[in-house]
Amino acid sequence: MTARATEAGRRTPAEPSAAAKRPADDSRTAKRTLADDAYAELKARIMRSELAPGVKLSIDGMAKELAFSQTPIREALARLESEGLLARRPLSGYTVAPLLSAAEFADLFDLRMMLEPLAARRAAECARASAAASGAAAGHTAAADGGEAGPGTAAGSAADSVAAFAADGGDAADFPLLLDAARTPEPGAGKLAFTAADRRFHDAVAALSGSAQIAKAIRRLDAHLHLHRAYIAPESISETEAEHLAVAEAIIAQQPLAAEAAMRRHLERSKVRHAAAFAAADALTAPKPKRARASR
Repeated sequence: MTARATEAGRRTPAEPSAAAKRPADDSRTAKRTLADDAYAELKARIMRSELAPGVKLSIDGMAKELAFSQTPIREALARLESEGLLARRPLSGYTVAPLLSAAEFADLFDLRMMLEPLAARRAAECARASAAASGAAAGHTAAADGGEAGPGTAAGSAADSVAAFAADGGDAADFPLLLDAARTPEPGAGKLAFTAADRRFHDAVAALSGSAQIAKAIRRLDAHLHLHRAYIAPESISETEAEHLAVAEAIIAQQPLAAEAAMRRHLERSKVRHAAAFAAADALTAPKPKRARASR
């Protein structure tokens, strides 16, 4: 055997092929997917109040219940802790975070008042810009064909705005989601249906803002508020729907200032409703005083 052949033989084991590398990459991808799935399931259970505030979570117990290994469960719990939905104590493990205190509740609404009217205004601006771009393109096509653009083409209908926004990089699913979520379910559908629709509406407005950072911040704030929605009085549902529709209509009509004002009014009224819900939740979750033993 020549020296060159010997050298080549020595190099070969140190240079695995792409096919040999792929299983490791696939394994890492699968690991990330499992962690994401575990995170989504645990968060959904917290949002549905299936995991109530103060409940202790065991990594081993959750792994068995959800049919995951401990690694994705551990990663999911750490992620939920970073979002403030879980609390971790040394030697005690994870517990579902308690409901907001009165001060935290007030701070949360102050932050929402800064972010969500801005998101609504930007959503309307995105709709307007997309409609204008769509109208210009339609006018150019009509001129090239020797015709004229029809009346209202520049502004476009609501449906045109939806299509234009999607073509300009927006998510086509967001506009129907916004319109659908603006209409809250019937009171008989239950509070879980209402809370899910309310959250979808605010998430949709955030998504339409065109800012990933604004949307991310709003979703994180909303996760904490979501736990209080279960205590909102049923009669508040119709009020919420009217306010949602006002915001949605202003966005679809491409009126940024009107959308911003409508969202601000909605949040101001929502704060009053949530304050009552907060008091109800606080009363239900407060520890009951122990009865004093009668002296013999």
